[in-house]
Amino acid sequence: MATIKVRGISDQNLARIDRIVSQLNQNSDKKISRNQFLKEQLEKLPLNFQNQNEDSQTSLLIQKQNKLLQENLLGLNVLAKYFISGDVKDTERALNLLDSLSEGTVKEND
Repeated sequence: MATIKVRGISDQNLARIDRIVSQLNQNSDKKISRNQFLKEQLEKLPLNFQNQNEDSQTSLLIQKQNKLLQENLLGLNVLAKYFISGDVKDTERALNLLDSLSEGTVKEND
C-alpha cells in the first residue's frame, strides 16, 4: 500500500472537509477521521471516472439513436404526404424513397 501526502490545501477547504466528516459522524455509530474520509474518497476516484466515461458513451449512443429516430420520422412524414396525395407521380416518388431508404439501411448494417 502506498502512502500519499497532500500539501498546500487551503484552510478553507480543510474546514469544509472537516464539516463533511463531522456531518457524517453525527448520523453514524462508527466515527471516521479526516484521513479515513479522504482515503475513501481517493479510492472512489477510479470508479467514478469509469462510471462517467460509461455515462458519456451511453449519452452519445442515445443522441445518435434520437437523431436516427428523427430522420425516420421525417422520412415517414414525407412518405405519408406522397401516398396521401393520391398523385401517381407522388406515389412513385414514395416507392423510390422506400427503396432508397431500405438500401441505405442494408449498407449501414454491413
